[in-house]
Amino acid sequence: MANKNLLIIHPGALGDFILIFPAVSQLHKYYDGIDVLCQSGLGKLVRSLGLVENWHPIESAHVATLFSGTIGPKIKTLLAPYAKIILFSRSPELEQTIHQITTKPVCRITPKPPINEPIHLTKFVLENLINCGLIKKTDVVAEGLSLDSRRGENQSSDKILLHPGAGSFRKRWPLSDFLEVAAMLEADGLKTEFVLGPAEADLANELQQPDRTVHVLSDLLELTALLKSAGGYIGNDSGASHLAAVLGLPVTVIFGPADPKRWAPVGRKVAIVRPELDCRPCFETEKANCGDPDCLGKTTPEQVIRAFYRLFATESHRSFRPGASQNDAQ
Repeated sequence: MANKNLLIIHPGALGDFILIFPAVSQLHKYYDGIDVLCQSGLGKLVRSLGLVENWHPIESAHVATLFSGTIGPKIKTLLAPYAKIILFSRSPELEQTIHQITTKPVCRITPKPPINEPIHLTKFVLENLINCGLIKKTDVVAEGLSLDSRRGENQSSDKILLHPGAGSFRKRWPLSDFLEVAAMLEADGLKTEFVLGPAEADLANELQQPDRTVHVLSDLLELTALLKSAGGYIGNDSGASHLAAVLGLPVTVIFGPADPKRWAPVGRKVAIVRPELDCRPCFETEKANCGDPDCLGKTTPEQVIRAFYRLFATESHRSFRPGASQNDAQ
């Protein structure tokens, strides 16, 4: 029998937030109402996808009292209706603050697995929910932990979105390689459009051409609509790539210094491109990439095209024999 009124507190950014979506989907088996306290843009997104009933903005003044340790009356009112709370935080002090407001159970989960554990964040979250008694072990499955909201839309679309940006400059594959991929796709009769976030103005200036479409978006609902209109997606390790994957697009993601075993997007058609190297992914352990990072430099446009076409050809039920790039990708 389902319970009511579960609150999830998640202060993280887009990519980390999306990787808990499969867990939220599992929680719906046990809770009639799930709300989230998060960044406003993320709240609008998760509500639009039907994963939560309501969202509360974590940047509001009364919520700030929760993190300052000075408990305000409005935050007490906000937490009062919830039977259980899931808190994504490293801070035991924050958990204790919540315990001062409510006697209801709090399941605190660190935002990411310990660095030395090669476990994916989604599985890590699910295991923690099992340990907290919020879901059953039988809910954890090896595959299929995705939220495919496209429901078959635009599977035959010729529009392929490319996202050369990332939240960190360290994760960016060279823009020149993205342009080469775009040329290969267009040679095979596909249409390419670029998508960027508001913090990637440097790339927008480089990409501007009269015959090139470049979307610079800050609203996640606009990004969602654009992704749903496309037939496929190629991008760096970024929040936009996680969103494309969870929406069900054929997605190819270029990984560099981060570990895809821990952070790969979750979706029904996701290909990860990263060279086999002796060195361990260093994004979480080092402040900067090495001088000539092979984890990005050794990935070629041909490898990316090959990985993408394996997904896209299956999705669209088409072959790509005319273009020379596809011959290279076979």
